[in-house]
Amino acid sequence: MKKAISLLIFVFLLTAAGGTAGAEIFKNPVGGVSIWLPDDWEIDSEEEIGALYADAPQGDSFCVLRLLLKENNLTKALRTYNALILKEEIDDFNALSDVRQGELNGMTTDFFSGEGQRDDETWTVEVALIVVKQSVLICAIGWEKDEKDQFAPLVDKIFPSIKKLD
Repeated sequence: MKKAISLLIFVFLLTAAGGTAGAEIFKNPVGGVSIWLPDDWEIDSEEEIGALYADAPQGDSFCVLRLLLKENNLTKALRTYNALILKEEIDDFNALSDVRQGELNGMTTDFFSGEGQRDDETWTVEVALIVVKQSVLICAIGWEKDEKDQFAPLVDKIFPSIKKLD
């Protein structure tokens, strides 16, 4: 009984304190979008190339949002993403799923997943190639393969948070 009451008090306090860890909305003006990222992540940006890099505090997850092509060509983007962008974050990336075509907040998007190596560990990476105006952006979210339960839910928060700037 004491455990049940303690759990209820903990849940109440967590809810009263705002529920989950905080987050921030970051803008990528070159890419023409904004994105939600946890506020305890280390954020680095290179505005001149339209790049935003984020790492979880323990280094066991990352997110990259970057301008991939200055043209509206998803076919070309699919041929070039690995050599240009993912190679900076992950070694030996291999796509493991077929490309799923869809939309993300009204933007044409190709989604796929894969694995690669980082710091001598196998990492899972979810990728979205997003058409914004006359450009293609890449958003990649990765985590250590053994940490799926902890980090996979971020995909359901980060990808849908990507919105066109007004």
